[in-house]
Amino acid sequence: MSSGRAAAGARSRARASARLGSTLRSICFTPKDGFAAALTLLDRRRRAKQRPAEGLAPFVLSALGGAALAMLWLKLGSLLDLRHVTPRDFRWVYVAGALVAGAGLGVIVQLLWGWLGSRVLRRLGSAASPAELRMVWGASAFPQLPALVVLLPLDIAIVGQGAFTTRPVSDSLSVTWIAVSIAITIALALWSIVLFVRGIEVVSRIDIARALVGVAIAVACFAVVVAGLSAAVLVIAGSAA
Repeated sequence: MSSGRAAAGARSRARASARLGSTLRSICFTPKDGFAAALTLLDRRRRAKQRPAEGLAPFVLSALGGAALAMLWLKLGSLLDLRHVTPRDFRWVYVAGALVAGAGLGVIVQLLWGWLGSRVLRRLGSAASPAELRMVWGASAFPQLPALVVLLPLDIAIVGQGAFTTRPVSDSLSVTWIAVSIAITIALALWSIVLFVRGIEVVSRIDIARALVGVAIAVACFAVVVAGLSAAVLVIAGSAA
C-alpha cells in the first residue's frame, strides 16, 4: 500500500515538473499564453490551499536570476574598472560570496515587490495579488539560467580569474570570449525585463503604460534593497577598521 502511494506521489511530482517546464518554455517564447497558464496553476494551488500559492519555483528562479545579475556585475565591473580587484587580491570565495549575496537579494526584492507592487498597482486598476506578482518576478528570471549553468563555467575554464579582476586579459581568445559572454548575459537580462513587463500586463490586466509603472516600482525596490545592503556593508567595514 505504501509503495503504491509512493509511486502515485512520484507520478504526481513528475507531472508537476512537466507542467512547470512546459509553462516556463511558453513564458519565454509566447509570454501571454505562458503567464496565463502560470496563473491557472497558481489558482489551482490557491484553491487547494497550498502555500505558498505560487509554489517554490518562483523563489528558486528569483535566487538564480539574482546570482546571474551578480555575475554580470562582477564581469562588467572588471571590464569598465568600476571596482578594483588585482590578481593578488582575488579569491574565488569572493565570487561565490557575490553569487550567494545576489541570490539572497533576488528573493528579498521579489518579496518586497510582491507586497509594494500589489498595493500601488491596485490604485491603477489592477487586481493582481502579491503571489501573482512574485510569480511574475521569478518566472521572468528563467532566461538568465544559461548565464549561470553555461556561461559561468566557460568563463572560468577559458579566462579563469581574469574574468573577475581588473587586470586586462592579454590573449585574443580570452578577450573575445569575455566580450561574447558579457553580450550574451546582457541580452538574457534584457529578455527577462521584456518578460517581466509582459507578465505584469497579463496578471494585472492593465495596459503597457501602467505596466511600466510596475516596472518602475520593481526598479525602486531593487535600488532600495541594494542601497541598504551597501550602507550596511560600509558601516560594518567602518566598525571593523
